[in-house]
Amino acid sequence: MQRGGSPTAFDRYLASRMGVEAVDALMDNQRSIMIGYSNHEVVHVPFNKTIKGKRDVGAELLRVNEILSK
Repeated sequence: MQRGGSPTAFDRYLASRMGVEAVDALMDNQRSIMIGYSNHEVVHVPFNKTIKGKRDVGAELLRVNEILSK
């Protein structure tokens, strides 16, 4: 996910934590995972779980997107 605006202190903190966790995962030879943030914790999520976890985009969000993209 990406958002606009200047990074906050929390953005920088989270990016640092996730970066360290990603390097640790590589050093532990973990593959096919992504690093995420859930319930105030940095977590490892297998790619196959992320692929299966698709969610539909709500009609209201699609309407907003249509309006803003004109």
